[in-house]
Amino acid sequence: MGCRRSAGLRVVKVFLFEIIIISITAIYVVMFTVSRPDGGHFLLWIVLVATSAWITEETCIRLYSFYSYSQSWRIFLNHIPLTVIVVWPAIIHCAWDLASQLLGYGHRLVPLAAGSIVLVDAAFIETVSVASGLWTWQEPGVFNVPLIGILGWACFAFLCAFLYEEGRRRNYPFWIILLVIVLPTIGTHLFLLASWWGLFRWVNDSKEANLIATTAWVISIGLVFVFFRFRIGIRVKKSTLLLRLLAALFFFTLLIFNAACSVCFILFVAAFAPPYLTLMAQQYLARHERQTARYKVRSE
Repeated sequence: MGCRRSAGLRVVKVFLFEIIIISITAIYVVMFTVSRPDGGHFLLWIVLVATSAWITEETCIRLYSFYSYSQSWRIFLNHIPLTVIVVWPAIIHCAWDLASQLLGYGHRLVPLAAGSIVLVDAAFIETVSVASGLWTWQEPGVFNVPLIGILGWACFAFLCAFLYEEGRRRNYPFWIILLVIVLPTIGTHLFLLASWWGLFRWVNDSKEANLIATTAWVISIGLVFVFFRFRIGIRVKKSTLLLRLLAALFFFTLLIFNAACSVCFILFVAAFAPPYLTLMAQQYLARHERQTARYKVRSE
């Protein structure tokens, strides 16, 4: 009876997870589709990246068997839950948009920055999702998530962001549209094979929880210092931060309901918050400074 109740609660939890994530993704896609002059191309890119993400995950599971999804998910396309396929384009585009705001739209390093942002996102999403039982890795690593898995999605995101950037620059030629389906999948597989046999096959062991949490906080504090030093938050749109915060709050909620988490894991996940809170604080302070300046001008 206890096992059935536990299984039932897991199904309900995953169902709520799917509804919330799909809702957030739908809001994001609709918002960008209706607010951009190239909304049609953006929507096409979303569909193509979702297709490429499904092909990449499906082939990875079939070829390597490194991970598998919980059967509590509602709708599968073969081995992959539909929700996961739907959400990946939004994650990658949101990272591209944030990178573009930080560096400037059209900057050559935007795809690399987008891949780096997804690297951070994947470290957060993967560890919380695995701790919550949404999927399971067969290899050890950072809180039961191997580094190759996190880096693999960063590589996929970099290639998708690169093609999106090239498509915008070249007015979306047909050959780039076709490459969105093919290149990220092939490139990710090449990266996985090279990094596995060149490195992770020989050093892929469990990492010390204390060391991981400490490293996460060192990086977090370093980013906060950089953001304060260069006033990075002023460059970022408030809507971008709010959408990312909404998604992050949902994963933090998953963490709260997962009572089996260790203290080190909670500290690790908490380290992701300060940089985003810093950006939002800078947004608020900048708006307050502008309002104060306007008030002084009117007073004079």
